[in-house]
Amino acid sequence: MAKKNTTKQKYNKKMVAKENRTSEEFPLKEKVPALIELMRLNNCIMALIAILIGFALANGTNYSIALVAALSGFLICAGGQAINDYFDAKIDAKLSKDRPIPSGRVTKKEALWFSINLFILGNFLAYSINPLSMNIALAFTFLLVIYPALLNKVKYLGNFIVAGGTAITFIFGSVATGGIFPLVLALAISAFFANLAREITKDIQDTKKDKDAKRTLPMVVGEKVAKLFVVAYYLLAITAGIAIFILFLLNAFYFVFILLSSAIFVYSIFLLYKDKAKESQSMSKIGMIFSMVGFILILL
Repeated sequence: MAKKNTTKQKYNKKMVAKENRTSEEFPLKEKVPALIELMRLNNCIMALIAILIGFALANGTNYSIALVAALSGFLICAGGQAINDYFDAKIDAKLSKDRPIPSGRVTKKEALWFSINLFILGNFLAYSINPLSMNIALAFTFLLVIYPALLNKVKYLGNFIVAGGTAITFIFGSVATGGIFPLVLALAISAFFANLAREITKDIQDTKKDKDAKRTLPMVVGEKVAKLFVVAYYLLAITAGIAIFILFLLNAFYFVFILLSSAIFVYSIFLLYKDKAKESQSMSKIGMIFSMVGFILILL
């Protein structure tokens, strides 16, 4: 029995020592995955796909430019995710010790320099495309830094920046071809409203977590009114999606997937009013994926 206790004590000491390691003590094989985690690859890959969709729908033919634009958007998105963790380090430390910075796998200074380098590379690639691409890249880099740095506590403003960032990826792809294609702009507007609805749904879900740390729309206007905003934005997204089908005479494949995504958004509203905000925003993700597939199928 004494031997078992001694073994347990040694194990506990090792675990405590591991948890108390500084960033410098973490080996490269742990630090690199932590930096990748800062980037939130899922979000960046979605941005990359949206840029390629925008490029293709704008009848772009230079695939090397498409690749440069997609990589530029990917890097800027990654920089935005990393800089957000830099400014949210104290909040994240209270909520989860597993995040890259609170866990010690990455220092705040490392996260800051990592995000700066991602922004520089992303903007350099945008500069190589055309002036308008460069201006859009710089503008959103500015917003992605200003929001967590100065507007973090007014999250209801951040909702528009996040939704706008999603919408602008489609336009960024179009701009890489030399201009803003009307169909791409219309699709971006639909995506903007769907993402805005989801962001507010997330705020309803995170009301307890955000208390005393951030100011969200549900805190300002109340949960009931916030839900009405969610309904309004989803309806605007659905209406825009169907109107696009009619105005641009798109194929039946697009229409089927837009109807499916619309049905999912309606179900998300139903879940929200059943006080299942987490499930609601998860369903909205699926709805957005169906919308993206519909956007791709326009090319058929």
